[in-house]
Formats: sequence, structure tokens, C-alpha cells
Amino acid sequence: MGLLNLFEKRSTEEKTTIGGVEITPNNSFGGMVVNEKTVTQIPTASACLDLTVKTVSGLPINLHKENADGSIEKVLEDKRVFLLNDENETFMKGLVKDYLLYGQAFLYKRYDVKTVLGEPMKSLKELNYLSAKDVAIVNKYHDGIKYTHAEYQLTTFTGQHVGANERKTFHPDELLRVINIPVNDFEGEGLLKHGDKLFKQALAEIEYTNGIYERGALPLGILRTTARLSQTAIERLREAWAKLYGGVKNSAKTVILEEGMSFDKISMNPNEIQMNETMSRTDSKICTLFGVPESLISTKANKYNTVGQNSLHFLKHTIAPILVDIEKVLNKELLTEKEKSQGYYFRFDTSELLRATEKERTESIALGLEKGLLTINEARAKLDLPKIDDDVFMWGLNHVLYNPKTKEMTVPNTDGGTSNQEKGNDITHE
Repeated sequence: MGLLNLFEKRSTEEKTTIGGVEITPNNSFGGMVVNEKTVTQIPTASACLDLTVKTVSGLPINLHKENADGSIEKVLEDKRVFLLNDENETFMKGLVKDYLLYGQAFLYKRYDVKTVLGEPMKSLKELNYLSAKDVAIVNKYHDGIKYTHAEYQLTTFTGQHVGANERKTFHPDELLRVINIPVNDFEGEGLLKHGDKLFKQALAEIEYTNGIYERGALPLGILRTTARLSQTAIERLREAWAKLYGGVKNSAKTVILEEGMSFDKISMNPNEIQMNETMSRTDSKICTLFGVPESLISTKANKYNTVGQNSLHFLKHTIAPILVDIEKVLNKELLTEKEKSQGYYFRFDTSELLRATEKERTESIALGLEKGLLTINEARAKLDLPKIDDDVFMWGLNHVLYNPKTKEMTVPNTDGGTSNQEKGNDITHE
């Protein structure tokens, strides 16, 4: 019996009570629930999420081919490029959102199957977004060292077959899966889990400050009476007091007390309890959690001097890791083994993210033109200007003009323009 009692004592938790009210760990931060809906009600979290999602989903995705000589060419005519760009508005935003919040994102690969010379040939028809909160792993297979296979199932009614009580089940090769913080090869964790306590704190702070405004300045305090009141009378008095003086609209009312009553005000000025500083620190932590420079969310935290520097930091430390994870999955799932061996790969075009201000753009392009990295028309194209008839590089001798099509070199400061030896003539001077 003593042994049983020992186990019973160990399995029983002592509950802390304050004024007869049980306090449990689940009541931390007022019992705040962290999910996608509540997190997006936090202004800073919503701003960080929107900024990252819109930035990534707005970047073009190109298919490139690296040739044997090291040159890179862009593949223009490809159905996959069309699907990833012209029709990606919905699924790419959902993909990035789920990647951040849930740590895993899913696209269903829908194929057209045609028979060619007796053999089935598949071509990608659509990429369908599946919300991560509606996808669950139903079976995982382990070989003693690692997980080798898994099956996914939609948990919503949209995943049921028509006329049958079965939910849609997917195998890994049917899905395009992007994992953020991997638990194993088939599932990951996101910011909803890793930022749980921080989000609860932010939600509690919002709820608390809302309560201050709802109560106004006067009703928070101690109301005393010389008469002994029943519990019913106490509740009625509290309700009447809140009705008369509660809320911002009633905060300027004059308090009138009956004989035998007194009121001791408790000050809850946000400045006195350092609520503003606390919320500011919480906002900074949320930005850190999302990896977003606070200067891009709040003008009070402008760490960098120029838009270009802010964008560069955002690109390198926030966006780049997301792009790399997506690119790896696109290369793995959408390219054949033959295409991979031939040098094909998908790549996001991040040039638009670094456009910065007009002055910074112009100076950057002018430097590329001056150093001979860009032709005049390439530079003009970056500034959205029309081409000129004769496209040339600007090279040394301040400056030599080289035409890559005709292979003709011109020295503008000699005889008003002397052409080089493609015509069989030496440059002469009189």
C-alpha cells in the first residue's frame, strides 16, 4: 500500500491557488491560444509575415541551363516556368506562409498522362496548393536508422472522395514538399511552435492594453463600503460601477459616492507600468523570430542609411534561405534526372528586390557600364529605357567602344572614331 501511495503522490500535481482561483500552467498569459488566426492579429507578426510572403511570391522564377563552356542561358519556352510564374499568385503565397508558420508546405502535382509509342508520358498540368493545417501524416515507416516513407492525408471534407467515406491520401512523390525546420525527412516545425511563448506574451499584452481602454481611468481600484454586503449585492455594485464609469467614453465623468462609500484609485498608466517599453521589446523579438530587420517594420528602428542596404540585409539573411529551400525542392521534384545531368536548374530572379532608390539604381548601373560589364542597351533595359541602334561595350582608354556583334572596336577620341583591325586596317594618326 505504501508503494501505491508513493506513486499516487508522484502523479498528483499540487495546484497553486490565489484567492481560491486555481492557477495552472495553461493559464499563462491569460490562456492565450496561438494559431494562424491569432498570430496574424499581432500587428508586428502580421507585418513580418506579409512582407516576407509578398516579397518571395513576387519574385520571378526562371529555368536556366548551364552549358559545357560555363555559359548560362535562360529557358523561355517551358510549361513549368509558366506554372511557376503566371499562375503562382495563390499557391506561392500559401507555400511561403505555411513554410514560415507550420514549418512545412505542400503543393499537389497534377499531371497529364498520354501514351506515346505504347509508353505512358507524364507532363505537369497544375500545381495545387494544400494548406498545411489540413494535411496530416498518417503513416511513417522507419528502417531502424531513419524514416524512409510516409503517407499524408487531408483532414478536411474537401479531401474526401465523392460518394465514398474515404479521405484523400498522398504519397511523398505526389507532393512538392518544402520543409523549414526539419524534424525528419517528412515533417517540419515552424514559428507557431518555436515562437509559442513569445506570441502568447504579445497577445496578452494586446489584451491587457485593450482592457485598460475598456475600463477607462476610474473604475480600476478598490471600492469600500462600511455596510456588509452579500455576494449578490457585491456583484450588482460592481456591474453598476462598471456601467457608469467604465470605458474611455466615461473616463471623464465625476464620481459621486453615497454615504459610507469610498474609492481608492489604482493607477494603471501604461508609462508607469512600463507597458510601452515591454511591448516595444516584444515587437523587436518578433522581428528577430521572423528574421526581418526591424527597420523594415518600424521607422523608429532604422539601422541602415539607405533603402538598398535594408533590402540587401533582408535579401541575404531573411529571403535567401527561403529561396534556397524552394529552389532545391523545385529542382528535385520538377526536373528529370536527364535534365539535371544536362545542367538545368530553377532560380529566383532577385534583381527586382535590389532596385532600391532611383539614384542608387542609376549609380549601380552606371558603374557596371563604366567597367564594361554591361552594354549600353543592357544598362538602358535595367532603367526601362528603349534600346539604341548600335549596342556597344565601353572599355578602357577612356573609352574604347566594342561591338559584340560586328567585333568592331572603335576609339572615339582618335580622328573622331577609328575602327580596329577587323577591316584589315591599322589605326593611324596624321
